[in-house]
Amino acid sequence: MKKNVFLIMAIFGILVASLVSADVIPGNSHPLSKCVEIVNLNEFSDIYLIGYITGPMVENYETYIIEPDKCLTMGYKFNTLKILAAEKSYVDSVGIENINPFSKVLIKDIRLNKDLNCYYDASNNLSPCLDSIEGWYEEELSDEKFYTSEIEISPYGGYVDEDNPLIKLEIEYSIAGFSDDKLVLYKSKETSKYNNGQSDKVEVFDKPTTNNQEPINSEPNPEPTPESQGFWSKVGCFFKKLFSGSC
Repeated sequence: MKKNVFLIMAIFGILVASLVSADVIPGNSHPLSKCVEIVNLNEFSDIYLIGYITGPMVENYETYIIEPDKCLTMGYKFNTLKILAAEKSYVDSVGIENINPFSKVLIKDIRLNKDLNCYYDASNNLSPCLDSIEGWYEEELSDEKFYTSEIEISPYGGYVDEDNPLIKLEIEYSIAGFSDDKLVLYKSKETSKYNNGQSDKVEVFDKPTTNNQEPINSEPNPEPTPESQGFWSKVGCFFKKLFSGSC
């Protein structure tokens, strides 16, 4: 029992030490400040963009509404940030803290212990030796009220070599639209700032082509219905057509 306690404490100590050491500034380097924004939110006034954070320092997940003129955040640098989109009316009805559009899917490793006669049954479960599976879980979008972006965005700056004069990155992403059930984001502008008197470097990027699908659950604009014609309008229309006119 004492050996087990000692082993657990030793493993815990190693994990803590590795996390702490990961935050130590590397030698011969300086910090890189980084601000990542999504800049054209006002063009999609019925939609919330949502930051969805998972990772080693997060219990289950965390969410927040992305706001104009505010840098994205993902908390601890080893966390993962996903960008989602959903109608404001839906998010307001359930609460930003209650949304969970992902379900966990077990990714199964086919390497099984043949001596235990493992096999797949009709429901795609392994039987009779579930404990022998080597696998992991991945998150899969399961709520059709959400779009998710496939682009990976990391708002963490980190460090650069001391010989590199770069000290700050200002990166702008824009919403291109919605395509194939995805939120299409693209890097639209990047500004690099330096500590050696060098002028800022500004790069502007082209908007990608999308098929411009309507946002989630949006209703199509109804076709205009022609106004019904009265008796005298019909008579007038008859004579217009009679003399090659139109009505």
